[in-house]
Amino acid sequence: MNTYLQNTFHQIQFTINSIKTLIELIDESDFQIVPIEGKRTVVDLVSHLAIICKADLQIIGQASMEEMNAFYELNTVNSKKEILEQLNEGYEELVCYYESLPDAFSTATSYWGTTYSQFEWLLEILAHLNHHRAQLHLYTTLLGKEPVVMLFE
Repeated sequence: MNTYLQNTFHQIQFTINSIKTLIELIDESDFQIVPIEGKRTVVDLVSHLAIICKADLQIIGQASMEEMNAFYELNTVNSKKEILEQLNEGYEELVCYYESLPDAFSTATSYWGTTYSQFEWLLEILAHLNHHRAQLHLYTTLLGKEPVVMLFE
């Protein structure tokens, strides 16, 4: 694996570890709360976070919108234990996929028509995780928790 991929995976692992720290702060009894009117429940947000790596791998594999809808239906997680397990599994699957790539600069096209290199998709996954981590940080604050977690090294 080249240095760019290794460094990106380091950042993804750091982000996932901080997500897990934030999730540990939340009680499952708070999962159905909607901290911001009109937005996701706590469980919807952390469930989405749990499967980002796996879902984005499906997109890189050029899954259709219908296939993605089916993926999301089949991959719902509801307990803190399942969520943490899926975060770990998704990361491992992502690493395995990228380790097997002969060329990180070959391209893949999403069902909505965006074409990126495999490396660019990896950067998008990192951005996606960080976007929702920021939401989770805000949610934990709104739930009255003190999220003492490093968000950047």
